[in-house]
Parts: sequence; structure tokens; C-alpha cells
Amino acid sequence: MCPIFKKLVPVMLFVLVGALGCAGKGKVVTASPMSSGGSMISIEAAKNKFTPSEVRVEKPGLLAIEVRNVSGSKRTFTLNDPRGKVLKKIDIQPAGTVIFNVELSDSGVYRFYLDRSFLSLSGTKGQIVVGR
Repeated sequence: MCPIFKKLVPVMLFVLVGALGCAGKGKVVTASPMSSGGSMISIEAAKNKFTPSEVRVEKPGLLAIEVRNVSGSKRTFTLNDPRGKVLKKIDIQPAGTVIFNVELSDSGVYRFYLDRSFLSLSGTKGQIVVGR
């Protein structure tokens, strides 16, 4: 192997890991209360990040979620409860929007991600923090 290449490989790996660690980090948003009870939030799913990547919900209850797919590919949005059980798994067409309700029955961290191994590793994941 070329000596210059040997020196560049660790640097390239460091840059790649750093970039993956930053992907998907966005602002934290608090869900808006609805007059009918519960809360609502809008999430944008891009190629390799969610905006916002963290949502805060004051207490357990009904949450209306709007997910907008701003990428050019079909996406599968998956939401897990604090124990890892899948609560919702929804396909979203390119440039499409899906609105659904989910009952967040317990306090804790509900994780969401795009259902592809590489995408969730690259930062295409987020969380809903309930009652903390």
C-alpha cells in the first residue's frame, strides 16, 4: 500500500465518523397541544436526516404526527415504543405526506427512524421524549 494512502485512511475514517455523528442532529421541538386533547407535531424526512430529530411531549396521550418526505425516494417511517416494540410503520411516497395518530401510553423515549439499516446508522433517526 502507498505510504501516503496509509496516512490518509485514518484521517478519512475520522472525517466519515464525524460526519455520520452529525447527520440527523436538529433542533428540539415541543409538540403543540390540540384543542381536542393530545398534541401534534410535523416532521420532515430528508435523504439522511429528520427535522426536528427530537420532539418533546409533556405527558402521555394521543399524538398526531405529520411526516413529510422531501426526498426523491419512497421512505418507510417506523416508530417504536420505549421497550422497542413497533407502534407504527408507514410508507411515504417521494414528496408525499402522511398524517397519523398514535397513542403514547407511557412516559419515556419513543424512537423513530427510516426503516433501512444504513439510513438509521447514518443519522436518519430521531426520538419523541414523553413526560421528561
